[in-house]
Amino acid sequence: MKKHIFVITIIFATLTFMSCKEKEKAGDKNELQEITLGIMPSMDYIPFAIAQKAGIYDSLGLKVSFKMYLSPNDRDDDLRWGKIDGAITDLTRAITQQQKSAGQKIVMKNDGILYFIAGKETGIKKLKDLKQTNIGISENTVTDFSTDIVLQLSNILAVSVNKPNITKMPVRLEMLNNGQIDATFFPDPYATFAKSNGHKILTSTKALGINATETVFSEKALKEKRDEIKALITGYNLGVEYMKTHSRNEWSRIVAKDTELPESIIRRVPLPYYTPAELPKAKDIKASIAWLKTKQLIPEDYDEKNLIDSTFVSKP
Repeated sequence: MKKHIFVITIIFATLTFMSCKEKEKAGDKNELQEITLGIMPSMDYIPFAIAQKAGIYDSLGLKVSFKMYLSPNDRDDDLRWGKIDGAITDLTRAITQQQKSAGQKIVMKNDGILYFIAGKETGIKKLKDLKQTNIGISENTVTDFSTDIVLQLSNILAVSVNKPNITKMPVRLEMLNNGQIDATFFPDPYATFAKSNGHKILTSTKALGINATETVFSEKALKEKRDEIKALITGYNLGVEYMKTHSRNEWSRIVAKDTELPESIIRRVPLPYYTPAELPKAKDIKASIAWLKTKQLIPEDYDEKNLIDSTFVSKP
């Protein structure tokens, strides 16, 4: 199993750190600056990756670098300290981080899905079986928020379960395999690997009506790299279109090329229904804010009006 976890990490590290060829633009005073996006090992950034690997960003004159993180805390710290320009994060983290760094804003939502998975030896067959269990979370993130929604819908009091804080996904997967936790949320490809090991998918953020991820940028990037952010989102939309107009076999080769992930695995991983870039919905923002206030992670007078920069994409 450790080999599988290693493969997952190598897959995404290889894919994300492969930079596209820099387009020659000698004498062009409007040459775009390089933009760096922090990501986690999940499927929500795939349209960005497709745009890079298919040469779409080359055609737009944009150089994009991806930096992979296994811990949301490390990702958020790097964004706050200017080591990356933007990041794919979740709505709860976007709100709490925006509270700390007022200039940081959401520019679009992503189409990531998390799957709630119960260990194969736990005897958990449905959500109502979760009483007196250990549910691994990454504290104050969408995994924490979604777990509370699961418990609420199952009429289970939060005090009836233990929620150990395990921020790194490879560690959570290993703990699920070893029976150290009973259930947890995973994005793909971790969810597919967990399922292949006999663990059971009980629900998902999509089934729960939860928007899992967003793309945010720092105040500095929003001021100094507006054209680059626009080009990045244009490339994302073209990447979505590319995936729709090309067979999965064709673009799976793009994703699998120069990685240790077989194309057969790429084809097995269920993908979100990717849509062109749009803003998060008001209901998702309000639900996340309400949850964060109950946990006293943001003040009661928190003002959401500065959370989103709506100048890059159209409203839903």
